Amino acid sequence: MGTIRDGLFILVSFLLGFTLTLAGSRFGERRSLLVEEAVSIGTTYLRADTLPQPYRDHSKRLLGDYVDERLKLDEIGADLFHDAASRSREIHKELWLDAAAVAKDDRSALTAVYLNSLNETIDLDEKRVAAFENRIPPPIWILIISISCIAVFTRGSTLTARFWLTTILVPITIAIVVALIADLDTPSRGLIRLDQRAMQRLKADMAAETER
Repeated sequence: MGTIRDGLFILVSFLLGFTLTLAGSRFGERRSLLVEEAVSIGTTYLRADTLPQPYRDHSKRLLGDYVDERLKLDEIGADLFHDAASRSREIHKELWLDAAAVAKDDRSALTAVYLNSLNETIDLDEKRVAAFENRIPPPIWILIISISCIAVFTRGSTLTARFWLTTILVPITIAIVVALIADLDTPSRGLIRLDQRAMQRLKADMAAETER
């Protein structure tokens, strides 16, 4: 039983370490994509000044609404996530219709630069949605919980003397690590959240320019 116990705890440690690394890398990817998207939207917003009226004001207003939707993407729960994503795609269509209307009469380099920036912004939307949906598979969670329970049971069965602290210390430690991994794997809820300051600064800059 002692050999089985030691082997199970080694396996639990390996699974927790592997899963924590996986969740941490995905959290970092979501953070990088958020900053990259904020930069792309800001660039598109600035280049919208090259568009003729009324497309200029309409496109800039749509980009302001788009920033609001992107902020909601990480603040709401998964049940409303698809609503925010659908609204973002509607804004994409309106922005692209404006850009296509301008490109019919103006095929200058400035228009091409704006189209490229808008296209990059649209592409980053799909990347962020995919990163949000890229979660740790349920079979891995079932495996971790099952093996952890068996390991804790075998440890308890091999104790020659039982003290309440030594009995609960290992289960609590494993539970804390599992909770940390689950928090990292859930980008829109929990204690560990994505830093939204890049998108919030962009929203503040847009609002300041509108007030001028």
